[in-house]
Amino acid sequence: MLKIDFELTNELKEDYIELLCSSRFDSKYGQTVKEKYEAYTILSKEYSFEEIIFVEPHNINALVEKVEKLKINKKEIEKIFKYDGKFQPLLASFFEKHLKPRTCYYCNIDYVNVYKEEDGELKNKFTLDHFVDKGKYPYLALSLFNLVPSCYVCNSKIKRDTKFYEDEELKNTNPYLKSFDFDKKVKFKLFLSDNCKDLNIKSQDNIEIPLKERYSDEYKKYIKVFRLNERYKAHKDIVFEMIKNAELYPESRLKELQNLTGILYQEIKKDIFKLMDDEVDLSKEPFSKLKRDMAYELGLI
Repeated sequence: MLKIDFELTNELKEDYIELLCSSRFDSKYGQTVKEKYEAYTILSKEYSFEEIIFVEPHNINALVEKVEKLKINKKEIEKIFKYDGKFQPLLASFFEKHLKPRTCYYCNIDYVNVYKEEDGELKNKFTLDHFVDKGKYPYLALSLFNLVPSCYVCNSKIKRDTKFYEDEELKNTNPYLKSFDFDKKVKFKLFLSDNCKDLNIKSQDNIEIPLKERYSDEYKKYIKVFRLNERYKAHKDIVFEMIKNAELYPESRLKELQNLTGILYQEIKKDIFKLMDDEVDLSKEPFSKLKRDMAYELGLI
């Protein structure tokens, strides 16, 4: 649902490689993941470790097509790039430090950086989903642009092992892609029951807030896979509250408050309705896309 804007500098690359190589196989004197990969010459003679780890999102599909033609032993590759207790906390710490994820990029429904206590320690709740299945394509298990910070529901309950790479309708929906423009093309729309006039709505049951795509069906299956319409139905109360506030605070009332407080009514309006500018990073707050789209639907911005 939300694009991931992540500029990978040389400093970040060095940090990521150092992090991956900070853990060794078998013992503290064993090989690093990079050394183990470079010893597997069938693949490493075609691609350097860095080319695999930092493959650009728009090049992932082409890389998979080429690697799949090589005679590689995927069991051996899986042992090298095994995404387990060795690497999970390292990768999570990298994303926490450099991307600072706050909500799930797939659904934008819940905070994912809320900590919970496990065995006396505080653990981050967000998971890292492998956009391209790590089980079938193990050489991408640690590739940076194949890791999407997401909530447990999207990752483990809904998406699970959906073959995004193998599906023509899904393979180009990696949120790291510059071409990923879900927010621009897909909007929440407000529909009212026939008995509602002039926003005179008595209950949230009188409203529907489906996602509607303009000019294409590019994200139709994406919406279906993550069950976005079904899941957002449970949160119509957010929109209902916005509608009630719109009734309580028409422009005339906002200008009265401006005269009373000396604060510009546009600022008062922004505070009451929690309005967001188009440039704001929607990933930092749950339901931010829903709220902004509904603000346009209600004529608040």
